[in-house]
Amino acid sequence: MKKSNDIRDIFFENIKKKFIKDKNFYILTNDADVHALRSLRNEKRFLDTGVAEQNLINIASGISFKKNTALVYGFCTFLTFRCYEQLKFSLGSHKTNTKVVGIGPGYSFSNDGPTHHGIQDLYLMFLIPEMQVINIADNNLANLVSKNINLFKGPTYIRLDKGIQNFNKKIKYNLSDGFNFIHKNKIKKTLVISSGYFCNLATEVAGERQDISVINFFKMKNFNEFKFKEIIKQFKKIIIYDENTKLGGISPILMAFLNKYNLAINVQILASPDKQTFKYSLERNKILKLLGIYKTDLERLL
Repeated sequence: MKKSNDIRDIFFENIKKKFIKDKNFYILTNDADVHALRSLRNEKRFLDTGVAEQNLINIASGISFKKNTALVYGFCTFLTFRCYEQLKFSLGSHKTNTKVVGIGPGYSFSNDGPTHHGIQDLYLMFLIPEMQVINIADNNLANLVSKNINLFKGPTYIRLDKGIQNFNKKIKYNLSDGFNFIHKNKIKKTLVISSGYFCNLATEVAGERQDISVINFFKMKNFNEFKFKEIIKQFKKIIIYDENTKLGGISPILMAFLNKYNLAINVQILASPDKQTFKYSLERNKILKLLGIYKTDLERLL
């Protein structure tokens, strides 16, 4: 991987290779554009339905119902809220082999307002019983997931950020575990559990301390619960650090997990407020500061 690569380019370059090699692999979009796939737009197996997400999901379902794989990509909010019934029934109920790639999670498109803020879609998709949810934090994981896309059977929602996210190139992710330490200290005092872009901020904060470890929780279902439980039990304090809202991201998933195993641990949550945010900025971190969820706010909890 080249250091200058955008996380989206890494992901979709691998998808492009898969498309060229596998004649049963289809790509569909709702009028979204990514640089790596532009050369495929005239191919018969590349379909742009325009701004018609309900129809898009139904077409993808029909294509992937048999031996084909359909990969759908577009903005997180548009591919989830606009066509939730189709996602639940056309994909979920039929367990079709469709991969839905949501671009623009969190406040990555910070200047476009709440229509583009992907801060509730993660848990929304988690609620579909048959839907696996993968949240990609960095270039390393983007490369691994896209190269092994066939390992995810059935309907899968993949959230993909933008920009150069190279904060942990040496981490050897385990897709079966569904989580990995991305910063580990010997002193087991505080464990920060994060996902997506906030993993980047959490590792920056942990790098300045001797008693903070960080886990990237990237696979929302079918993760290694026993291993996760044994790790959590070693720490005195847990901080769930999430760019999504408290009810729309990893927080309810993790709290349900802690309750399931009766893990009586001090837990604090730092996440987006449960409201629509009418704040606009060309800088993502500026919005995070305004909302009180930036890395300096994480430091105050430690």
